Amino acid sequence: MPKTGGRSFNKLMTNVVYAWLMCSCVFGVIASLLYIQKQHSSKQHLQDIVHKVQFELNSQIQAVDEFLLEAEKIDTTCTPDTLKILRQHVFKNPAVSEIGIVNSAGLLACNSFGVVAPAIQTTEPVKALGLRYHGPIISDYLEMSAFVLARTRTDGYEVNVLMPSTWLRGSLNLAQYSQFDFVALVDAKTGVPIILHGLYSLPLNKKLFPLNHMYTGSEKFDDGAEKYFMTTPLSALPELALIVSSNTVQFDDLNPQLLSMFVLLYVAMWLCVCVLLNYYDKRQLGLKQQLKRALLKKELFNVYQPLIDAMSDRIIGVEVLIRWQHPVEGELSPALFIPEAERSGAIVDISIAQIKQAIIELRPILAAQPEFKVSFNVNGRLLTDSRYLEVLRQACRDISTLTIELTERDVLSQERVKKILEMIKGWGVEIAIDDFGTGYSGLHYLQSFSIDLLKIDQSFVASIGLDNLQSPVLNAMIDMAGNLNKKLIAEGVETNTQAQYLLAHGVTIHQGWLYAKAQNIARLREIMLKQTLAWQTQSKAG
Repeated sequence: MPKTGGRSFNKLMTNVVYAWLMCSCVFGVIASLLYIQKQHSSKQHLQDIVHKVQFELNSQIQAVDEFLLEAEKIDTTCTPDTLKILRQHVFKNPAVSEIGIVNSAGLLACNSFGVVAPAIQTTEPVKALGLRYHGPIISDYLEMSAFVLARTRTDGYEVNVLMPSTWLRGSLNLAQYSQFDFVALVDAKTGVPIILHGLYSLPLNKKLFPLNHMYTGSEKFDDGAEKYFMTTPLSALPELALIVSSNTVQFDDLNPQLLSMFVLLYVAMWLCVCVLLNYYDKRQLGLKQQLKRALLKKELFNVYQPLIDAMSDRIIGVEVLIRWQHPVEGELSPALFIPEAERSGAIVDISIAQIKQAIIELRPILAAQPEFKVSFNVNGRLLTDSRYLEVLRQACRDISTLTIELTERDVLSQERVKKILEMIKGWGVEIAIDDFGTGYSGLHYLQSFSIDLLKIDQSFVASIGLDNLQSPVLNAMIDMAGNLNKKLIAEGVETNTQAQYLLAHGVTIHQGWLYAKAQNIARLREIMLKQTLAWQTQSKAG
C-alpha cells in the first residue's frame, strides 16, 4: 500500500510539473502574441481612422468634382434652370453650402442663392484645367469660413463650391480618440495645416513634404516625443493630405486589470490541466487497450444495412457494419475507432469476430433464403492475414452468396493482392469495389482485378437531379459498368427521384435511407418476417 501511495504521489507531482510546463509555454506564447497584437492593433486602429476620414473626404470631394465636370454645360446667365441645378446639388450634398459662377473677368454674378447684383469682384479664374482648392475664405452670403473647390471651364468661366470649414472640422474631429496627438488636413506641398485638431508637430529626421505617396512609421518629432504617424494624400485632390500621429509610449501601456485577469486565468488553467491529467490517468485507458477490452466484453456488435431490389422493393441482402457500445460514450460509429484498430492491428480480431457474429445472427434468415447476400468490408491488411482468410473461407460454407467490399485506395493500388483475390473468388466469394469513382478505379484496374460488382458512391447518387459536374460522370460510370459486364449497387439512395433515375438507367439494387437505415439483428429479423409474410400473401392472392 505505501508503494502504491508513493507511485500515486509521484504521478501527481509529474502531472503538476507537466501542467506547469504546458501552461507556461501556452501562456508565454499567448503573452507574446498579445503584446505583438496590441502593437499591431494600435497602429491598425490609427490607420483605420485615417482611412475612414480619407474615405469620407474623398467621397465628398469626388461628388463635388463630378458636379463641377457636369457644370461645364450649364448656362452661366443664371437662368431658372441654372439656379435649379445649383440648388439641387446644395440640397443633395450636406458638405456643400454654396455654389458660385465666376466669369473670366473674375466677377461673381450668379450663385446658388440667385443672381448677384451688383456682381462681386473676385480673383480671375486660373487659366488651367483640373480641380483645385483655395481657402479657407469668408463667404459673403453666409458670413462664415468655407473651403473652396473650383474648376475653370473651357469658356474661361469658373464654377466653385464652398464647403463649410465646420464640416471639415467635424470630419477630422477625433477628440474622442485620446491616444491621438493630432490630426490635420495639410497642404501636400508645404505641410501647412489647413484644418487641425491637437498640437501639430513634424518628424525631426524625416522630410515628409512635398508628399506624393502614403507613409507610415515611427520617428522622433520636434516636440521631443517618439510617435507613430501616418500621412497620405487625398486621391480625389492630391494637393491635400491627411496626417495623424500617436505617442508610441501608449502602445506599450499594460492595463492592470487585464494583467490581473491574465494571471488568474493562468493559475486557473494550470489547476484545470492538473485535474484533467489526473482524471485521464485514473479513468481513461488508451484506445488500443479499450478495443482489447471491448472484444473481451463483447461490446462490439453488428448492424445490417439492407440491400434492396428496387424492382420488387424486397430485401435481398445486407452489408454488415460494426458499432461499439462504449460503456461511457455510448454507441460509437466505426469512424471513431476503426482507424486506431487498423493502426494497432486490432482490426484483424475485430473483423474475425464480426464474421462469426454475423453467421450466428443471420443463420435463420440464410436458412429461409439461401441466396441472401451478405457483404463485409475488407482492407489490404485483412487480405494479407492468414487467420482472417481462413475464417472468411469457412464462412463461405454458411453464406453461399458472400461478398467482400474493397476500397480502391487500400486494395486496387496494391498489385500483390491480385493473386489473393483470385484465390478468394475460387471459394465462391463475390468481389465488390466500395465507393466506386472516388479512388483509383479505371479500365486498367477493372480489367486487371477479379471484380464482380461496383458500388456507386453516394456523392454521385446525390448529384441526381442537380446541375453539377458529377451527374454526367454518374452516367458514364453506369455505361462503363455495363460495357464491362459488372453488376452495380447504388449507395446513399435517399429520394424517390434518385431511385427512379437509377431504375431508368438499369441500376436495380439500392442501398439507402429511402428504404431503411442500418438495423440491429432483432429489427432486421422482424422486417424480414413481415416481408416473407407479405410475399406469401401476395403469392396466394396471385
